[in-house]
Amino acid sequence: MEIIDTHAHLGPSPTGVGTETSEQEVLEAMDAHGVAVSLVMPQSLQSDERAAHDRVHAFAQANPGRIYGMASISPLWDDTAYFAEARRCVRDLGFKALKLHPGSYNTSPLLPRAEKCFRAAAELGVPLIVHTGAGAPPSLPALVIPRAREFPEATIVLAHAGYAIYCEEALVAAETCPNIVLEPSWCQYYNARRFTRSIGADRMVMGSDHPANLPVELAKWRATGLSEADLAKCLGATARRVFKLD
Repeated sequence: MEIIDTHAHLGPSPTGVGTETSEQEVLEAMDAHGVAVSLVMPQSLQSDERAAHDRVHAFAQANPGRIYGMASISPLWDDTAYFAEARRCVRDLGFKALKLHPGSYNTSPLLPRAEKCFRAAAELGVPLIVHTGAGAPPSLPALVIPRAREFPEATIVLAHAGYAIYCEEALVAAETCPNIVLEPSWCQYYNARRFTRSIGADRMVMGSDHPANLPVELAKWRATGLSEADLAKCLGATARRVFKLD
């Protein structure tokens, strides 16, 4: 059974009290827990987001087929700068997704400045990962619903699926919008099971958020009692399709 971690980070975390994740930590965690592929992005609030993306790209180049990049671009950038970096990351660097962190940038998905994030994902044909849960109210899962309806051609991944406290709201969003996929890191095992039984394993992906949390997330999924076929989709097959991994 192939395991794909769809939510990994590289580099410093400005909001994480000085924490930093190295390339070695990501690879060691993957090796220790049988993860075949990780999709990696910088943390939000980087002082130089272009340089952070270049670091992720170098990591992916050094580990082809095992590490793929994702872009985390501030929604506070103007449209021209945002689209230039999004296109560079996807078309030139081969990144597989874009990220919007509403809490870090105090940017609800409903605000005009967030529209470009969804529009860019639709234009470039890659998923948009939207952080949900911690950092509410901008990070409330339901705020994604109008944008998911506005851009039905875009796949939107709700990172953390509400972060446990708002998991019911994340499920409502996914049930309302068929282009929403749930990634339930930090939720309880029974939330992941309920999500999967409600919207199907074809719309569920696994993410760790941090190397130390990887074994916890895998244990959680294995405690769900899902069938082997559904578990294979949630842990890897759905991610390979959603993120168009070669």
